[in-house]
Amino acid sequence: MPVRRGLIEGLHIIERPTHGDERGFFRESFRLNELEEALGREVRFLQENHSRSRRGVLRGLHPENWEKLVYVPRGEVFVAIADVRPESPSFLQVETFTLGEQNRVKLFLPRSVAHGFCVLSEDADYVYQVTEYYDGSDTGAVAWNDPDLAVPWPIANPTLSQRDIEAPTLRELLPDQFPRG
Repeated sequence: MPVRRGLIEGLHIIERPTHGDERGFFRESFRLNELEEALGREVRFLQENHSRSRRGVLRGLHPENWEKLVYVPRGEVFVAIADVRPESPSFLQVETFTLGEQNRVKLFLPRSVAHGFCVLSEDADYVYQVTEYYDGSDTGAVAWNDPDLAVPWPIANPTLSQRDIEAPTLRELLPDQFPRG
């Protein structure tokens, strides 16, 4: 099956074959019917976004209010998915991937998991489809270096946006979810 479940509740990994020869390669990176079969429901993507970042840039961790289908067609990135949904059975779990030209995997992210990536190559293109239109109101973030998540980022001093520099920790966002001590 080209779609398998991740460790985080609702995360799915899509792996389709790549057919290459001296000319290059061809691959179907995604089939909606396979994803919907794995999810047991319909999915409707409304918008596609494309970002390009340079080596050392880290974007995230962002828990957005939409489902997302992520693909890296050019370059290489380290991706971290963190479950910051208190009601989830996989709350506080982190799963990481290296996506790009050496690993042409696609990820389906459930609504409200925190997601971030850092660029390992000179630059990288990050393409993702989402199930809601972006309206500018969804600006939540969790500290990229949150000690409770302990994401094993392969970079010590990333280039960050102001939003990511100022992002609070989970303990600051969800104090009732952690024992006082």
